[in-house]
Amino acid sequence: MTDKNMTTSHVERDLMKKSGQFKLCEELQLILDKELKAGNTLLELPCCTNWPQEGSIFASLANRLTVGKEVLKDDVYYSINDDVHYGWIDECVCKIHHDLLVAGNLITNKHK
Repeated sequence: MTDKNMTTSHVERDLMKKSGQFKLCEELQLILDKELKAGNTLLELPCCTNWPQEGSIFASLANRLTVGKEVLKDDVYYSINDDVHYGWIDECVCKIHHDLLVAGNLITNKHK
């Protein structure tokens, strides 16, 4: 892909990668901002993990999602994880950008 064909979001992501700073896509950032405002805290700052796809940004919240499903847009796939391999409970994946926001600690909650 040439620079001429890159959208603003691709250009911004390339700049963030070069500077070592990452931000979730707009679709997931909306959820993250509301969670932080509601008192949830970040366990892991947004970082490029190249998973679930090349260029994907990942962030993790300490507690389960609290802001409700009204913040979930059509472009966000939400699921509840019960696989201790991953360790989180709530999972939001952007269908457009393939970024991933997770929340809650499955291992801690399984022992309660």
